[in-house]
Amino acid sequence: MKRRASIPIVLVLMFFQLMASNMVHPVTPTFFKDLSMPTYLFGAAFAAMAVTQFLFCPFWGRMGDSVGRVRVLVFSTLGYAVGQLAFLLSGSVPTILLARMLSGLFAAGTTVNFMAYIADVSPAGQLGRNMSVCAAVTSAGTAAGYLVGGVIGDLSVHGTFLAQIAILCTVAAGIGLLLRDGPAYQKQPLALKRAANPFSAFLEARGLLTPRVCVFLFVVFASCFATTSYDNSFNYYIKDQFRFPPSYNGLIYAVVGLIGLIVNFTLGLRIQRRENCRGPLAIILALSGFTLLSSLALSQIAPFIALNMLFYVFSSMYLPLQQALIIREGKEGNGQISGVFSSVRAMGMIAGSLTAGFFYGIFPRLPLLVSACAFLLAGLVCQIGAVHKKAKGGK
Repeated sequence: MKRRASIPIVLVLMFFQLMASNMVHPVTPTFFKDLSMPTYLFGAAFAAMAVTQFLFCPFWGRMGDSVGRVRVLVFSTLGYAVGQLAFLLSGSVPTILLARMLSGLFAAGTTVNFMAYIADVSPAGQLGRNMSVCAAVTSAGTAAGYLVGGVIGDLSVHGTFLAQIAILCTVAAGIGLLLRDGPAYQKQPLALKRAANPFSAFLEARGLLTPRVCVFLFVVFASCFATTSYDNSFNYYIKDQFRFPPSYNGLIYAVVGLIGLIVNFTLGLRIQRRENCRGPLAIILALSGFTLLSSLALSQIAPFIALNMLFYVFSSMYLPLQQALIIREGKEGNGQISGVFSSVRAMGMIAGSLTAGFFYGIFPRLPLLVSACAFLLAGLVCQIGAVHKKAKGGK
């Protein structure tokens, strides 16, 4: 079969990679409880993974620029499978943290290079549309992962891990056999010693980090912090407080994922066509914060879940807008700007997961309150940036 650069093929493979990556999330609380692990570990384990994502996102971006997106995607997908096998075999806090760090190291490679590949392959004028489609696929893949993982998890937690690993290996084979690098990809020289230093990648990208971009990256950090704190605490909350089995968790995420898919293919695409979508992004972030804040006033299960599902509809829309905006700022080297963007998101994951893990022990809904406030702050800063850019005559 002839390998080719293809948006449809990469999106299908990306869907299954994301599905596999999210299959273990609904069973992780059960996995930790079966091992009698401390409550804080659900946040600390995710933070451990996010630390290596933060450190290695720029590295994988530069590797993708140098040796090709396809090679890095194959290698990092297989590496992630190895990390998840190590997670399954872990039986103590130190081994769990080390396994999550290993998974994060390779997850960084897939996150950065899927995004850069789509930027490479997108025809002129279609980047925004393709980023919206990418976000819709992300939403659908995540939802499918939670649903499939939750259903399998009701039968066997270990079976969920094994199914995840098998799918990841299959996706890696599909990437290698079906894809080649896109026409916009240009090989760039790589100094391996410098590439291995994660902080040198930030220094080399400093030419891209204008004050406007730095303000925008703060919005990226704050929104990712909010999402991560929410996801980690909500996932554990409905298991701990409501005694929901893994399949219920998966079903909730599946429903909101389907709704998010529809919203991104309709309203999301319309927003992407705007010359300046920073204003709508600010509104989406603010609505996410207000909806989540409102849910905290509810004590009954059904209204609480319903309002949180509405929150997911709003929060599913911000990432494609951020991806499209940051790619437009990169004059060259999609891998480099994607790496910086993904590293900033990883910083938000670190802070958000630690907040969820440790604040949950103080009061179970406290991480949700912090998440709501972070969304509101991100929306405010984004709106200030949008007004300032409009005053300067920017698009």
